[in-house]
Amino acid sequence: WGGLTAGAWQYIGRQGVLAGTYELFGAIARTDFGAAPGEEAGALAGRWVLTAGLGGMGSSQPISARMLGLSSLTAEVDAAKAERLLAAGGLDLVTDALDQALATLDAARSGGRTIAVGLIANAADVFAEVARRGIVPDIVTDQTAAHDARYGYLPSGYDLAAWRELRETDPSRVERDARASIAAQVGAMLALVEAGAVAFENGNNLRVQAIEHFGEAAAADVNRIPGFMEAYLRPLFARGIGPFRWVALSGSTDDQDVLDDLAVRLFPGRPEIARWIGLAREHVPQQGLPARSCWLGHGERSAFAVATNELVADGSLSAPVLFSRDHLDSAAMTHPRIGTEGMRDGSDGVSDFPLLDGLLLAATGADLVAI
Repeated sequence: WGGLTAGAWQYIGRQGVLAGTYELFGAIARTDFGAAPGEEAGALAGRWVLTAGLGGMGSSQPISARMLGLSSLTAEVDAAKAERLLAAGGLDLVTDALDQALATLDAARSGGRTIAVGLIANAADVFAEVARRGIVPDIVTDQTAAHDARYGYLPSGYDLAAWRELRETDPSRVERDARASIAAQVGAMLALVEAGAVAFENGNNLRVQAIEHFGEAAAADVNRIPGFMEAYLRPLFARGIGPFRWVALSGSTDDQDVLDDLAVRLFPGRPEIARWIGLAREHVPQQGLPARSCWLGHGERSAFAVATNELVADGSLSAPVLFSRDHLDSAAMTHPRIGTEGMRDGSDGVSDFPLLDGLLLAATGADLVAI
């Protein structure tokens, strides 16, 4: 899964997922909390999200939430991952005590501050306990690697050492126990929905694993948790807006600054682009070559590319620029639980538009097309 977006020739680190998570939280603000375009941060101020997973993709969650004034409590079983994000500035606190995490979260929100808390604990246990206590987050989701029941999700009651050993010596047991824990987590999410939380699956097959455990009879209940694409991002995709990315092949942050400035001034009709560029400059750490992921739409990408060519030609940029896109882009991925979930024409599981799109890109002059 990760290889789809982290190919060496287009690697931009955490930022690729971070931009999409930022857009996702913004869409939730508009859809569920009544935010007008451009007012998403105001609608999310004082609210918080309960989630899990601080791996390579999940670590984007607290950073993106903070950009929009949304506090976060993220469960993570591996303390090293949480400490790494703390050191990078993506978390404000790491603790293994739920009471401390909740108290810190409440104090910050009461004081009008946005905070990102990492909790070293099992997601299934944390979600169930939060629901049992009658605590209702505004948003609840998960970005563990739950699609991989053997290597991606630590079952409740396991420690890391035992898990790493058993997944090699008794993988079927690990997978069975992982699905049982995922099912418990999903059950807690459904209870939180009943209590008033907004819940969604973040593209990691959490619902499929829960149904595998519960049986198909539970599918209708589990699927009350919508997928993030169908529920929130498809209106942007319908306009061709998705994760476009550019990489300064010179390795120079000066070139990155020129490109960021270009994006800010080129699209005055979409002020959200300038808003994102400003936030990304402040919050996104450099990883790999200087790069930016920015959700540009149909026509905007071509305009940006032509303007970039002119800046290379006149020396404003010191070297050519690589353009690429994330697999989670408009017309870029077919997956019945992600990009094409619930397509109204019934093509969610079989649509061939990524193939057609790849052929179109090749026919119109792309130097490299990966399918």
